[in-house]
Amino acid sequence: MVGHRPLKASILVRIQVPQLVAKRRSRGGSPTREYLTYQVFMKKFIIILDGPMGSGKSTIGEMIAPKLKRTALVNEDKIKWFISDFRRSKRDNAIVRAVLVAMCKEYLRQGINLVVAQGFLKKKRPIAPFVAMAKKHKAALLIYHLDAPKQILLQRIKERMKGRNKIRGARPPIAKTRIHRNIKNWKANRYALGKEFATDKMSAQQVTEAILREIKLL
Repeated sequence: MVGHRPLKASILVRIQVPQLVAKRRSRGGSPTREYLTYQVFMKKFIIILDGPMGSGKSTIGEMIAPKLKRTALVNEDKIKWFISDFRRSKRDNAIVRAVLVAMCKEYLRQGINLVVAQGFLKKKRPIAPFVAMAKKHKAALLIYHLDAPKQILLQRIKERMKGRNKIRGARPPIAKTRIHRNIKNWKANRYALGKEFATDKMSAQQVTEAILREIKLL
């Protein structure tokens, strides 16, 4: 389901309960029946943290994910550097996006929720695969857009790159033209669906707490 309406998915899981098994044995029950089946309600969700470079997607994602059980934090930036000689080209970018989608599908299939800290564009980087995943797995899809004025975004990126440059073997710097193009393209081709947070007016902690409150309502 897209948006922020609560959704509960009812699934059957088999869990081992050693205490109950021991109790059954002590009463002469079958020692071979060591698993009990329960009907439980599991919260299933996909959180999308959308936004341009410098908007705080990674920072907020890293704050949210550890507070949620059975949840994976994923984004293209982590995946792309698995390729030893990754280049910011159409071919390599397409490979990374395909891997991200495949990874997310498998996580959901295994019962792992998702926090996807990734910018999306209507044409070049559509959100449709995640809408389809949410529908297939009966998961709540919560979309959040993080944004700030361009100058603040540029200042954050500059500070982040300074920190990386001090680390030996750090990733190659991103060209200024690419940074400006990323911000311009996102603002021109962003999705309207979802909830927006102005990260120049709210701290990362405040945004994190707001999102976690919504997750508790699922």
